[in-house]
Amino acid sequence: MESTRVRTHSLPSAHFDPRSASPSELRRYGVPQRPDASIRPELAALWDEILSHELTYLTPTFQPVEALLPGVAPHGPLRPDAATVTNPHWSGCVVHAPSGQTFTWVFGQWNVADVQPPAPGEGKWYSFAWIGIDGISDVTQIGTIQYVSRDGDGNIGKQCYAVHEWWSNAPGSGDTSWKVINNLPVNFGDTMIGLICMESTTDAWASLTNLTTGHHVSFDFSAPPNTTSRENQIEWVMECPQVGDVPQVLPNFGEIYLDSAMGGRGLDFLADAGTDTVINMVDDNNATVATTTVETPTLLKIAYTGG
Repeated sequence: MESTRVRTHSLPSAHFDPRSASPSELRRYGVPQRPDASIRPELAALWDEILSHELTYLTPTFQPVEALLPGVAPHGPLRPDAATVTNPHWSGCVVHAPSGQTFTWVFGQWNVADVQPPAPGEGKWYSFAWIGIDGISDVTQIGTIQYVSRDGDGNIGKQCYAVHEWWSNAPGSGDTSWKVINNLPVNFGDTMIGLICMESTTDAWASLTNLTTGHHVSFDFSAPPNTTSRENQIEWVMECPQVGDVPQVLPNFGEIYLDSAMGGRGLDFLADAGTDTVINMVDDNNATVATTTVETPTLLKIAYTGG
């Protein structure tokens, strides 16, 4: 069922070429505008590279994540007092807005990491790779969930899904669990490209492309009731999500690379992921579970290290 807070875009014709489309056509079909090459040549070159691929445009449909993975829920945003080098749920990078500034967009490209059981025996293990804009009491995010299970006979099952959400802990905000984009094909090993643009503190626009299969979706979505984003942090994260009140163990995801990890406010300023705070995930025994390495300011490697 589609969320009442989501508005989808018109689909272009089969011969649509974003490289020759007008700005109004790009907006109508949910395709990012080409950055001004005279101001940000690196962003314009990235746009040219991505949009040179032949894409299949889809009208996204949505389904609550609980219908597919019962009990799974996000942990919510990173608190300012938790912005240290370790975190029990997150590994990745966060950038804080300079004083008096806010973020209006975040971008990233990542591989959908394959997952394996982290230990012998039966179990279910979940991971969530995402990019987002954090408002301290809320977080706007898109990404992929990777799931693996093993039953008593040793049979292994696993799946991955594209998801989005505007999470909030505001009183009266209602259901803020993830929504699966259930008609966007996602497979382990695929390359995903995501972009979130804040159109106001209560409205956002998202674009998600599976570059491997060539499928693209975009949609506008609004904040939950009583929620206004402060737009003061951007993040690129591998998360161990919450499942009820039971402590969770991260699956063995090997390595995930988050590339072209950037954000900013329009073209006024540009922030690279690896220039602020690096977060490593630790378990209850303070053993490192996932380690983040800044390969370049815009390329992050998050590696599973057990625990």
